[in-house]
Amino acid sequence: MPFKPQTGLTLIELLVVLTIAGVLAAVAAPSFSSLINSMRQTSAMTQLTGDLNRARGEAIKRNQRVLLCVRDSDTACGAGTNWQNGWLVCYDENQDGACDASTATNPNPIVVHPALHSTLTLTGNAAFVRFNPSGTQGTGAAATLALAGTWSGAVTSTASIAATGNISKTP
Repeated sequence: MPFKPQTGLTLIELLVVLTIAGVLAAVAAPSFSSLINSMRQTSAMTQLTGDLNRARGEAIKRNQRVLLCVRDSDTACGAGTNWQNGWLVCYDENQDGACDASTATNPNPIVVHPALHSTLTLTGNAAFVRFNPSGTQGTGAAATLALAGTWSGAVTSTASIAATGNISKTP
């Protein structure tokens, strides 16, 4: 009867491979969590600038004032400069700095953005950013919204809204 060589791994070989894999995973995990945090921050800033542009576009399109404001609830603007709870984009035809009641022609709010992830903080120099029918802030001063991360080495991203309505972000 011919001899058949055995195939497979020995227990020692398997343990060596698992040990190497464990070391590599331990080295890669901190880099991976930093990548995830950075992607969260980039995504939140992209959503914020997208909603700012949408608010400006809606103001021009509808020929009425539109706000991007601190979210107190899914239908009401809040107060203060901490935007951590999210934001709303809504019509403010009566120019009182709050979302108007929803109607058939103007459902309000236009956008409801939920609270940010706990690793991110968003602060601004005002409780709302307003856009007039011309797309400008009118007599309103320039607004700045700063998105920062709570992890070590996080870079702060800033969205700036000029009195002319121009929206820019850094970095």
